[in-house]
Amino acid sequence: MKNLYIRSIFRDIRQSLGRFIAIILIIFMGVLLFVGIKSIGPNLEKTVQEFVTSHNVSDLQIQGTAGLTNEDLAIAEKVAGAKGELGYSFPYVEEQQDRNLQIYSYAKDKKQNKLPLLQGSYPKNNQQLLMDESLKEQYPLNSKITIKDNQLKDETFTVTGYVASPIYVDKKERGVTTVGDGMIDGYVYLPETAFASETYSILYLRFSDLKETDMMSDVYKKQMIDNEEKLQKLFDERKEPRKTELQDMANEEIVKGEQELQENQQKLSDGQNELNTAKEQLSSQQQQLEQQKAQLEILYGQTVADNQLASAQSQLEQAATTLAEKQDELTENQQKLTEAQAKIDESKKDVADIKTPNYILTQRSSNPGFTEFTNLSDRIDAIGNVFPVFFFLIGILITFTTITRMVEEDRKEIGTLKALGYRNSEISQKYLLYALMTGTIGTVFGVIVGTKGLPPVVFTMLKKNYVFENYPTDFWPWPILVAILAALFATVAATIYILIKDLREKPMALLMPKAPKPGKRILLEYITPLWSRLSFNQKVTYRNLFRYKARAILTILGIAGCMGLMVAGFGLQDSIGGVVDVQFKQLSHFQGIVTLEDEANVQKANKVLTADDKVKESMSVFADQVKFKKEGASDLSASLYAFKNTDRAKDYFTLKKANKKEAVKITDDGAVVTEGIAKAYDAKIGSNLTIQDNEGKKMKIKVSGIVENYLGNTIFMDQNYYQKVTDKDFTENTVLFKSHEMSSQEEEKLANQLQDTNQVTTTFMSTQASKQAFASENLRPVVLIFIVLSGTLAFVVLFNLTNINVSERERELATIKVLGFFDGEVTMYIIRENVIFTLVGILLGCGVGKVLTWFIITMASADNMAFPLLIPGMGYFVSGALTVIFSAIVMFITHKKLKEIDMISALKSNE
Repeated sequence: MKNLYIRSIFRDIRQSLGRFIAIILIIFMGVLLFVGIKSIGPNLEKTVQEFVTSHNVSDLQIQGTAGLTNEDLAIAEKVAGAKGELGYSFPYVEEQQDRNLQIYSYAKDKKQNKLPLLQGSYPKNNQQLLMDESLKEQYPLNSKITIKDNQLKDETFTVTGYVASPIYVDKKERGVTTVGDGMIDGYVYLPETAFASETYSILYLRFSDLKETDMMSDVYKKQMIDNEEKLQKLFDERKEPRKTELQDMANEEIVKGEQELQENQQKLSDGQNELNTAKEQLSSQQQQLEQQKAQLEILYGQTVADNQLASAQSQLEQAATTLAEKQDELTENQQKLTEAQAKIDESKKDVADIKTPNYILTQRSSNPGFTEFTNLSDRIDAIGNVFPVFFFLIGILITFTTITRMVEEDRKEIGTLKALGYRNSEISQKYLLYALMTGTIGTVFGVIVGTKGLPPVVFTMLKKNYVFENYPTDFWPWPILVAILAALFATVAATIYILIKDLREKPMALLMPKAPKPGKRILLEYITPLWSRLSFNQKVTYRNLFRYKARAILTILGIAGCMGLMVAGFGLQDSIGGVVDVQFKQLSHFQGIVTLEDEANVQKANKVLTADDKVKESMSVFADQVKFKKEGASDLSASLYAFKNTDRAKDYFTLKKANKKEAVKITDDGAVVTEGIAKAYDAKIGSNLTIQDNEGKKMKIKVSGIVENYLGNTIFMDQNYYQKVTDKDFTENTVLFKSHEMSSQEEEKLANQLQDTNQVTTTFMSTQASKQAFASENLRPVVLIFIVLSGTLAFVVLFNLTNINVSERERELATIKVLGFFDGEVTMYIIRENVIFTLVGILLGCGVGKVLTWFIITMASADNMAFPLLIPGMGYFVSGALTVIFSAIVMFITHKKLKEIDMISALKSNE
């Protein structure tokens, strides 16, 4: 009998298959989205970790403003676990294809930053090189490329293969440079033996004690901050000795030059003495010849004298010419020696003025593409902490209600079993097994599809953007455990709760139907003028709405939740995609930046800009790239702008607080910083922060204002405050310009014209906007999944709630059918209530969606990228329309079900 009772569960499943499948679907979608989204972040982190480990990518890079030596390597390796490798690197403009290239050295015996060969072969001599795979069309295999630089032994090289450098994980992003238009187009690797310089350019460091540590973990980040601080301290102590080294090396060259100059001067003096002696001898011989000629003219006449002495005269004239040429040569050499002495004197002055070198430390996370990818992982994980959880909560709410209704429907059966002597534990087995089956099936399929199905969809879309080949899809215990507990709570816990409640009752009470809720006047009935004008059907509808408040609240919350999820999906899509427009159109009002080497070129650049018809106006400022430094915290890069005329700054930047209209002024008693900086270092107005310029000099600034910003970070200063902080003279080295819309060809033409003015880098905002839009698009796949699953959940929720509503009121509906209501009128009896629930749910869902979107984008924002709250009107409309369509489909299904109600079975007495 017990087994028969338990087996009756399958009969119940067959009789209410829709409910069984609905519960499974809700659990399945909740688990799928939660486990799937929560798995993407760890999978991305594992992808990076495996890549870093297999390619042995450096943890940190060090560059010195005066180059690096083996002494620098020895100093760096004093830090525990540090293993370093020196290399060469410099930017270069390849004129034939007009490409900005970053040149690197490589050696087969070097262990860090291994270069995977994608095509071709490794170089076999110093005249061969490896090329960035993205440039294979411009530089085919075996093509020649000319690289003229005094650091190299040769000028002409042959392309022998293509590689994917582990330093650049983004297939399109190559970072910035100081040559050409300021953007790196690709990289080149030359054999280390092809370099002639004895001073290295870059030092790669890998920490052996962090090799197996997850680079995304707090342990790794904390240890890297400690290591960087130790290295910074060591290299701060290295600055003065390095300066002395440079001065000694320069003085050695000067001493050699002076010795050589003295030797040459002595040789020149000796030569001049010899020449003077020769001149005296020639003069004496000329006098003797004149005397002889005079004597011969007396004895034989002038003709005979000329003929006899012609040969001697010719020899003396030739000797005189030779001596004159030698004198000219000596004079010219003396001039050269004088110039050389002037250069030596100038070199002595330069040696005395040699600046103290600085060392720039850069962590791996700052490599092109690494920051974007790791931030993407963080954002997806942050979204996973909000969106799927909210999704799951709705699923739990609906599942709990469905299970509760299922047990309530079996009150008569439970009462009968209790009357027959079944124990409560035996009666519970059937329902617990039912709940366990739905929860288990939904959870198992949700975990499998969420882990193995959802991440690959995202990875497939990301693969075209990054160099990673392997994207693991592992089962992560923590999200799976949370999903299992949530599913069990929604099914088993709900069943236990309602069983405990019902099994306490006596068998007689269970065998009797529950007394219906007593009817009572509702609020509208007290408003007589309004109530008297309502039709009979309207009065019934409103009475039912207020009579069954719990059901109404549950339905509205379910619809509002699903509506809110869809609105949040569209909101995320626009907030992520709209960050570019907000940043480059609403907050920044210029179309290009011209960065120059010195102030003298500012006038030349302004002249070129004025001559271009597309350029509307320009403004000269000082600009620099700086890093924020704080003990125990990661560095944060920022752009610094200093203005001579701060009133004009508002024409190029909108400086205001977030969600407020009042402008923030740039004053001479502090710096205005963007929100990302304030958030990263918990800074407020009046706080002091430490920055480091690109030469390694540290300075303290006071925060006088905090302004809205979404991409990158910026510091705004007045000219006087800049001079006060840096102790430097204010020099304008950058020109911001506004222009009409320009094509890529027009931008390239203008960049080339500016480049001709010497040492100019031009950056167009259109290029920056394209890159940021491309980075933002990486989140689109996740958002699309949210929208699709939210819509699916909305449909399932509406179907399930309507199904529960009908089953709860089957006797009521059968009664009105007996009273003569037609099928359409019976359906409208339910639809009128559902229409009200749907409309109220949609209105409430708009607010829920906005709050949910705000919360998600706040969680997903990083120090260098935030998102504005942008929800399009179309998003509200489409979400509401989908909800209405789903409701209409459910109503159509409900209409068919209502037509099939058996009035006799529904109305017959329980007794």
